[in-house]
Formats: sequence, C-alpha cells, structure tokens
Amino acid sequence: MPQSLSRVIVHIIFSTKDREPWLESNVRPRVHAYLTTICRDLGAELVRVGGVVDHVHIVTTLPRTVSQAQLVEQIKKASSKWKRT
Repeated sequence: MPQSLSRVIVHIIFSTKDREPWLESNVRPRVHAYLTTICRDLGAELVRVGGVVDHVHIVTTLPRTVSQAQLVEQIKKASSKWKRT
C-alpha cells in the first residue's frame, strides 16, 4: 500500500489577554523559544515564530497526528501556563 504524504503549513496568531503588552523585548525571546519547543514536542516543524508586545505569530507545519484545533489548544495552554509561572 503506498504511503500518502502531506505538508500543511499553518499561520497561527494569538494575542495576550485583553491585548495587554506583556511581551516586552526582554521577555519575547524566551517566549519564542518556549513556543518553538512546544511545536517540536507536538511533532510540528516550526518555520518561524515572531510577534510584538501584544500578539504572537507562529508559522509551522501541521503534524499528521494532531488536528489544527488540538495544535492551537496545546500551544495556547502551555504558553499560558508558562506565563503564570
């Protein structure tokens, strides 16, 4: 049976709660590094992560084992937990 191949690239944008500017330039590199780790742990191949003080952009591939909703949920859940600690 032949193997099917797919590569879905998604651009995820989400903002901070109430668009509060807590992603200052001293925090942003650590947040981006953490988001990179989350994506890789989920099996996604990160293309680019970036953003400004009140929102984040993530361009990544969608793993075949995770739905788009699950990917976004896991990223937001883990990053929110990281921010609280």
